[in-house]
Amino acid sequence: MIFGGGERMAAAFYYIIFNPAAGSGNAVDTLKAVRKVMNDRAIEYEVRVSRYSGHTVQLAKQIGSFNDHPGAVVLVIGGDGTLNQTITGLKMTRQADLPVGYIPAGSGNDFARGIGLPDDPMQALECVLSAEKPLVLDVGQYTEQTHQESGYFVNNVGIGYDGNTIAHSSHSQIKTFLNRFHLGKLSYFVTAVIVFFAQKPFTVIVYDQQGRMEIIQNAFLVDATNHPYFGGGIRFMPGAVPTDGLLDLVVAEHPNWVAFLFYLIQMIRGKAHKYERVHYFKGTHLRLETAELEQGQMDGEEMGTRPFELEFTVAKQNFWFNLPTKN
Repeated sequence: MIFGGGERMAAAFYYIIFNPAAGSGNAVDTLKAVRKVMNDRAIEYEVRVSRYSGHTVQLAKQIGSFNDHPGAVVLVIGGDGTLNQTITGLKMTRQADLPVGYIPAGSGNDFARGIGLPDDPMQALECVLSAEKPLVLDVGQYTEQTHQESGYFVNNVGIGYDGNTIAHSSHSQIKTFLNRFHLGKLSYFVTAVIVFFAQKPFTVIVYDQQGRMEIIQNAFLVDATNHPYFGGGIRFMPGAVPTDGLLDLVVAEHPNWVAFLFYLIQMIRGKAHKYERVHYFKGTHLRLETAELEQGQMDGEEMGTRPFELEFTVAKQNFWFNLPTKN
C-alpha cells in the first residue's frame, strides 16, 4: 500500500492522465488551468496524454507497473470513459491500490455528479489537492462470457435502448455540435427520441443474489449502475449509492410512444423509478442473459452488438479527493 494504516498525508507526486478529446476539446483549457495552479504551488507532477482509443489503459498500466514515487496519485483530467480506462489499467498492475484523483472534463460527467464531486474543474482540483487520505468507493466489476472479457465501470453498463443511444450519439454530429455551445448534455435527449423508434423489445433473464431467475420478455432498457445518474445528468436510480457495497440493476419494459414521452419526462424530473413497468434488483452479485443481438455500453463507451451473458460484482477503488459536505 502506498497509503496505509489510515495515515494522513499530502500526495507527494501526481501522474496526470489527460484526454485532450474530452468535452470535444474543452479539456485542453482545464489542463492549462490545472498546470498553472500546480506550478504556482510547486506541486510535482508529470502529464501523460492519451492519444488514441485504449491508450489510457496502457498509460495507467505503465504507471501502476513502474511507479517509484511514494505517495503518488494518478490524477485524471477527462470524461467518465477516461476515468474508467485509468482504473481498468491500474487494476491490472502490482500497484492497483494507487489512489485516483479526478477532474471532470467530459460532456456528461455522471460519476462526479453521482458522488457529489464539483463539476467545476477548479473546485474539483481543490478537492483533490486538499485530500489527506484515500477515499474508498464502490466500482462495478463485470465478466462477459460471450466474448470472454471482463472489466470495471464507475457509472453503469447498459444494454438495449441505453446502449443503442450511446452508439448513435457517438457516430452522429449532434454531440459535437451541441458541445460547441456547452450543451453536450442535450445530445443524449435528442438522440434518445430518435433511437426510441429503432429499439425493438427483447428478452432478458435476470438472476438475483439468491440465484432466483426472472424472465422479462418485453425489455427495452437494461442498466446495471453504481450511482443514481446516467445519460449526462438523468437521475435514474435515486437509491443507488457508491458506498453501500451493492449494485443496482433495472430493467424497463418497452413502452408505446405515449408512455415513452411520459417516461422521458419522468427521467428528466428524476422520477423514472416511479414508472410502474420497471423491474429492480439489488445485490453484491447479479447476473443477466439476453438471446437477441443488442447494443451495449459501459460508462458511455460502446461494447458493440452481441447477445450478452454478464455477471456483475462490486469492487473497491481508492480515490483521492475530499467531497464537499452537504448542507
